Amino acid sequence: SSGINAEYGGVGLTVAQCDGSYDHSHGVLQWTVPLVDRSNSSGTLEFTAPGSADSFYPVGVSFNMNSPFCDIRVSGVNAAGSDQSVPYTTECTAFTEQYSIE
Repeated sequence: SSGINAEYGGVGLTVAQCDGSYDHSHGVLQWTVPLVDRSNSSGTLEFTAPGSADSFYPVGVSFNMNSPFCDIRVSGVNAAGSDQSVPYTTECTAFTEQYSIE
């Protein structure tokens, strides 16, 4: 999923079109698109609000995934120079190749 958060004055916001879902409570417009993949690579949120465009900056963008794109896993970790297994944790991180906000 992906999410975009933009702060604004908190009054007078009207959403005309939204792919996904949105919430505009507490002075923040939060837009969420639940699935981003090759077949669903873009989305639209169209809204009007009083004030200038500068009042919506900075904009925060986040991406989340439940599992990696490929099924690569660490099967175990051994101490250097021995076959003794050692405790470990793993973290999977993905980066976007490109995104744009227009």
